[in-house]
Amino acid sequence: MRITLRTLTLSVAAVVIFSMTQPVCAQGNDQLAAIQQRLTERIVLAGLDGNGEIVTAGSVVTLQKNSLQMCGTTAPANAGAPNNTYKNGKLSAGMFSWNLGLGLLHIDPNSIPMHTSVAGEKFWIVHFNVKKNGVEIKIWTDPDSNNFRYYTWLVIPFEKKQIPSPDEFMNTLAEVLAIEPIQSQEGQPGQAQGISDQSVPANGDGAGQDNGTSVQGVYFRRDMRSDTMELGPNGVFALTQNGRKYEGNYVVEGQTLTVWGPKIPGRQKCSLVGGIITDPGRTIWEKPAAQQIIATMPATPASSPAVTPPPQLLAPRVYDDVAPPPPPPAPAPTISIGQTMGQVSVAFGEPQRKAIVGARTFFFYTDLKMKVTFTNGKVSSID
Repeated sequence: MRITLRTLTLSVAAVVIFSMTQPVCAQGNDQLAAIQQRLTERIVLAGLDGNGEIVTAGSVVTLQKNSLQMCGTTAPANAGAPNNTYKNGKLSAGMFSWNLGLGLLHIDPNSIPMHTSVAGEKFWIVHFNVKKNGVEIKIWTDPDSNNFRYYTWLVIPFEKKQIPSPDEFMNTLAEVLAIEPIQSQEGQPGQAQGISDQSVPANGDGAGQDNGTSVQGVYFRRDMRSDTMELGPNGVFALTQNGRKYEGNYVVEGQTLTVWGPKIPGRQKCSLVGGIITDPGRTIWEKPAAQQIIATMPATPASSPAVTPPPQLLAPRVYDDVAPPPPPPAPAPTISIGQTMGQVSVAFGEPQRKAIVGARTFFFYTDLKMKVTFTNGKVSSID
């Protein structure tokens, strides 16, 4: 799916789907420009390829309200996505207008995968528009258990056509979307322009720092080489494990690698010593020796002829039988009567299947052989 919507012809459908006015250039409107600046400083936009896949991780946001209506990214480009308006503390989706627009475009609504998001689910932000009557935010998900991604528009209108101050708008945004702070290499809030990772010496002794590139690269799972963890530039990582893909951000502090993302519960701390990562599940990930040598070799002066390293330097690395001491295991997630759906999703991740019957909602975690029943949005039984 393309990253931007295709231009619609001037039809009734276009009028229905795109009800908001076109973005307004600053042109001296300091209030709009200030809101735009605050959003730019606060949010790192995730990057998409032409198929709608996340290729550059950005800020992780957590939904704070229930009933965000989303459609599959496989929907026809001219179908658009539902507009979810946040006003007076509630989310409301213009499903009637959206379905009417689909009908006028001869698109069967039943052909489009749909998903209703609840508080606690995590997303990426791929785009936002600051307009004279409100702000539009385009939200994207990771693939679900059926390998579907979903997206939607969140619209926050300005009350009584008055443009709020940047602080007022950011407070309203925080009511519906919690944006994780961007972490600098010291673990403090940083700027949205990117994250510079702090590297660990390739020799693993933990003393000093190198040129800032040694931690980057692809790490292979020791007992299953098809699984990989890639630490890229600007604090972005990608993980493939057991056939599933995870994306997010990372920061390195000394010998501790911290990763987080929309499908990762909390912030996971790993040990990173001498090109070997030990995750909380005690899985070992290791970087090939050739990558470590290339990352740590000093640059060849321009006046000196290039020197090819001896072949033995690129030989496979021989590891000791004793692995580095793993970090203490993360506490096991817990669940109790009265918890909300968001709390359960944060602790155990998104369920493999959901069902709604009247006032009851069921979460099915097939991998844990667990069924959680919610009554009026709170845990009432655990099977």
